[in-house]
Order: sequence, then structure tokens, then C-alpha cells
Amino acid sequence: MTTRPRRVGLLGAGYILQAHAKALRALPGQVELAAVCDVSRGRAAAAAAAFGIPGVFTSVDEMLAAGLDAVHVLLPPQLHVDVARRLLDAGVHVFVEKPMGLDAAACNALAAQAESRGLMLGVNHNFLFLPAYERLRAQVKDGTIGRLDHVSLRWLYPLGLIQFGPYNNWMLRAESNLLFELGPHLLAFLHDLVGPLDDLQASASLPIELPGAQRVWRHWSVIGRRGTTGVSLELSVQPGQPDRSLRVRGYAASAELDFERDLLLTAEARSNSALFDSLGQARRGSAAWRGQAWSNFRRQFAATLRKGPQANVFLESISRSVAAFYRGIEEGRLDERLGGRFGAEVIGSCERIAAACGASAQPRPAPAAPVPAQPAKVLVVGGTGFIGKRLVRALLAAGHGVRVLSRSRAGAQYELEGLPVEVAEGALDDPAAVSRALQGIEVVYHLAKAIGQRWQDYVEGDQKPTRVLAEAALAAGVKRFIYTGTIDSYDAASADKVIGGGTPLDPAIGSRNLYARSKAACEALLLDLHRSRGLPLVIFRPAVVIGEGCPPAHWGVGMFHSDTRVQYWGSGEHKLPLVLVDDVADALVLGLDKPGIEGQAFLLTDAPLLTAREYVAEVSRLTGTRLRATPVPVWKFFLLDVVKETVKNAIRHPNRKRPSHHDWACRQLAARFDNSHSRQALGWQPAGTREALVERGIAASVRHYLR
Repeated sequence: MTTRPRRVGLLGAGYILQAHAKALRALPGQVELAAVCDVSRGRAAAAAAAFGIPGVFTSVDEMLAAGLDAVHVLLPPQLHVDVARRLLDAGVHVFVEKPMGLDAAACNALAAQAESRGLMLGVNHNFLFLPAYERLRAQVKDGTIGRLDHVSLRWLYPLGLIQFGPYNNWMLRAESNLLFELGPHLLAFLHDLVGPLDDLQASASLPIELPGAQRVWRHWSVIGRRGTTGVSLELSVQPGQPDRSLRVRGYAASAELDFERDLLLTAEARSNSALFDSLGQARRGSAAWRGQAWSNFRRQFAATLRKGPQANVFLESISRSVAAFYRGIEEGRLDERLGGRFGAEVIGSCERIAAACGASAQPRPAPAAPVPAQPAKVLVVGGTGFIGKRLVRALLAAGHGVRVLSRSRAGAQYELEGLPVEVAEGALDDPAAVSRALQGIEVVYHLAKAIGQRWQDYVEGDQKPTRVLAEAALAAGVKRFIYTGTIDSYDAASADKVIGGGTPLDPAIGSRNLYARSKAACEALLLDLHRSRGLPLVIFRPAVVIGEGCPPAHWGVGMFHSDTRVQYWGSGEHKLPLVLVDDVADALVLGLDKPGIEGQAFLLTDAPLLTAREYVAEVSRLTGTRLRATPVPVWKFFLLDVVKETVKNAIRHPNRKRPSHHDWACRQLAARFDNSHSRQALGWQPAGTREALVERGIAASVRHYLR
């Protein structure tokens, strides 16, 4: 047994880091989170601050110099094998996120390297450690299910990347990548229960062409055999009801695992009466589902109170997988589900399926941007977003040279494929990068926004970068600085109120949601710079923006729990301030050189033409699916928020806040919004008809989402 905690490093500060960090913090005395490494020092520093990690590095060699015992590899899959090889050479244990790699031979070589050096190489196929799966696994091994006749595996789960990007994500870069990313979840179950297939047939269908000339296959089907056991596998990333499940049929019983919810139902005949067996099966099944659901709820709720990692199925499964890895290090033998040889077998099956489907493993090169026709005079920050992409196109159509500031040049080239724009690479909070991007620029559009769970997230990700950009714009002597706020910053709770461009923002903005507060704070600091230092500021406040590229399940309409279930903010009977995304882009272009509008704010909404109920009815008609919609009084949303925040405050959760009835009431957008100032001052002409909002707004979003 080790006499001190093992020092652990996290390599890669993407979204999966949070799950691994929480899992490691749940092993006090066994491990010490000592280092985090990422090519972006900012991302690494943010992760270190969130989890109290002392070491922040931007290179593997620097991190290894900190004296580590183990490293978790959380990088994009194409980097896994090479970096794991370096880590094993340095003498540290390695825990790799699935997929282990993209080549089975290289993965087997990596496993052999670990074995030769006496080091542990683990691969995280985390769903294999779910409590419900472990019960199924035990039933298969002890004969409860009996000899297996058939195994059916399903991953039917929408992938938002296809509809909304970012399109430079690794998963979309080659035809086989989606299989290598998602397939191991299912194939790990298969290999653990029956082993690799003796033979298989596979097909990939429903292709879609995405920006960057990328082809993605949205349906994958596999049938095969292992000995006398038949196997079927279905993978779909189309929008629809999620179904992530595993079903086995054996000689003695059948079992169905819902690994989306960590539920297992085992069924076996117990009566020779068709009448009573049917009744008994239904009663036992209902009791089993109900008992497990309550048990899962109690366990996960208790973990939430402890601030532990087991607040949902995904985090719990990773936590158990990580714990098994470190238990294996102590015992000198890894659980076979974690081993490198097992991981290589899974990758081998991915290769066989991809080959059977004719899916190419060669990534397509990033698209080359056309040469701009003229020097850029306009800088767009947030130019790869929903509104930003429309604005860039509208500016180009109006004859303006455009530059886009983006964290990733390649990412921007994918999002703006075929558009002759300059791309300046850099972070918005980096003064040097911003100053370089502003060279030769006369007009700045600031459309970027932050996403976060705490006020500090918005201070760091929204307000500070806005100040950096504004200060640099002043230094560069730009002629106009255009900022997009939001109507969410208004007090729109009362149907008696009329809101126009000159209406002040909510006087009680301090009680509002973080996004509305932060947008208002950005406006305030920009207006201060306008008054005190002459920043040539113009503010636009878009309303509920709809059109191609936005999800039909729009939260400006109601609280969508899924694509087909929505709760209206209140009755859903008042007219909503909807506006087409193309009309918003047109208004922003008009603001570029309209004289005498500095210091003013412009409301961007169309005439009040559709209620939330009418919006939902149109989505139902266009999708051919009945959306289940429920009116919910504001006080009910508020009461539920009170209960939730009471618990979070009791445990001093880092994301706790004070519930606000006023904020929930404002979500109704009950006030009447008057766009007359924007139309008169700018000469702006939004669509103005119900038919246009339906066809160019709702129908366009549905077609894009379900293409």
C-alpha cells in the first residue's frame, strides 16, 4: 500500500476535466490533484482555480517535472496514443479517456509498453461501472440470464454539433470519427459480455454535408455473431427521444438496461398461465423500475448534499471507473474492463465496422478562406455565432471588408466557409490580440457573450473582455463601436408596460438572472466610456431571435424540457417580441454609418404577431409531432426555485443564488415592445407579417434542425 497520496495530473482542460476532477476529489487520502496542463494557459488556470489544483502548465514536460505518479489523458482522441507513450516513458501510470486511440495496432503496442514497464494503463469506458450494469454483468456471469442468445445495443441520441456546430470539432472531421467517439460506449458492453464478433455486417446511412465539405453519417447499423450469440447494434444521432439501452436475451431470462438512467429490468417466466404471467411480469417490472429510480434519486441527492461527484448517472459512472483504476494500482492488477488490451480490442471493432461501412478515416483539410476583395474596415467579435454569421454575410453583401476575431482560426474558417473574410486569432480578454485585430478597423461589432453558472463567470468572461475591447477601440480611434445587449435586461413583467428604445433597463436588475445582469453591466461600462472618453457607442437590443440555425425549442417561448415538452412562462397567451435573424443583421448593418445615433439604444423586435401558444402550434404542425405544452403560473417556477436554492444555500453550493420572483415574471415578456424608434431612426423595415415570421423564422429553424 502506498504511504502517501498519489500525485495526479490532468492533461487537457476541456469539458470532461470537470468529471475527472470531481471523481478524484472523492478519493481523499488516495490521490492528490497536483497539476493541470493545457495548451491554453487560461483554460488550465481556470480549471486549477475551480478545483484547487496548485500546478498550472502548458507543456507535458513541464507538468511531468512536477513529480507525478499518474496522469489522466483528456485530449482529443487523435493525440491519445502519442502522448500516452511519452507519459509511460516518463514512468507514470496513465488513464486515458475513450476512445483509447484510432488504430488498434498502435493501442496494442501501447498496452505492451505499459506491461513491459510495470505501469498501469487504463481506458475509461465509464458506463461499464454503472451500478445497474454491474448487476446485469453479474447475472450473466452467474447464470441467472443463462446462455446468451442475442444482445441488442442502442445509442439513439441527438448530436447538437450537426445542427449548430462548432463544425471543426474532431468528431466531424472524418467520416469514421463519429463511430470512434460514440461506438466504444456500445462496443465496450459487447466486448465485456461476449467478446469481439466472429463476423459482422455493417452499414452507415443518412449522410449530411456540413461546412468544410465534411460528410457525417447519422445512422450506423451492425449485425453480427459471437459463437451462437447474435448481436445487433444501432447508433443514431438524429433529433428524437433519447434511447441509450442494452438488451440481452438468454436461455433463462431476458434483461434490459437503460444506461441513460441506470435502470435494469430482468424478466423471466414464473407461471404457465398466460393471464397471470402477464400480470405478474407487469407488477414485478413496475416495482423494480420504481425501486431503482428512488434508490438512484436518494443516492444522487445525497451526493449533491456532500458536493460529491455522483450528482448524475454520467458523473457517477466516471467516479466508479476512476476509483477502480486507483484500486487496481494499489492491488497491482487492473479490472479487465479498464485494461489497455481491452481498449485496443474495442478500437479494433471500430476499425472493422468503419471498413465494412466504407467510412473514410482520413480527415478533410480545413477549408481555405477566399481572398477578401478589399481590406477589412469592420471587425466582428462573435462573428461565428447565430446572429454573427448573418451579420458577416450582410456586411459583405453591402460591400464592406470584414475581419472576425476568433479564438480559433480553423474554427472560424469552418463556420464562415466560403466567405471572403479575414480571421484574427486571439482571445477577447487578451489586450495584445485585440489590438492586433483592430489594426486598420473603423467599426467594431461586439456580439460575443458569456455562459456560466456564477456571477464571477460573467465578470471574467463577459465584462472584463468587453472593457478590454472598448479600451483598445478607443486607443485605435474607431469611428463606431456597436454593442448587442438583450431585451432580457428590461423589466417586461407587466402587460401594462410599453417598452421602446428609450426605455431604461430594469431598475431591479440586481435581482435578475446572471445573463441579463451581465449584459446590463456591460452596457453601463460602455456608456460610461461613451460619456467620459467619447467612445462612439451604439447599442442594439435584439428580442427573441428566430430563423435558420436556432433550435425550434426556443427558451424565449417557454421552458423546454425536451424538443417536444414545454412549459409556458405563464399563460402563453400574450404576443411575443419575435424577430427574424436576417432582420437583426440588416438593422446592425444600418447602424454602421447612420449619422447622429451615438449614445442611443435600439430595440430590435418585429410587430407583436404570435403568442407562445401559436409558436408551439406552428412547430407541431411543421414537425408533424404534437408538442405537449403546459401553462405554468410564474409563482410555481419561483416556488420550485426557492426549494432548489434553499438546498444549495444550506450546503453552500458554489453556484447558489437568491431566488427572484421578479426575474421569473420578466421571462413572460408580457410587456408590449415598440420598435418605432428603430424603424424611424435607422430606416429599418423588419418583416412585419405573421406569414414571414412563420416561414422564414419557425419553418426555417425546423427545416435546419430536422434536415
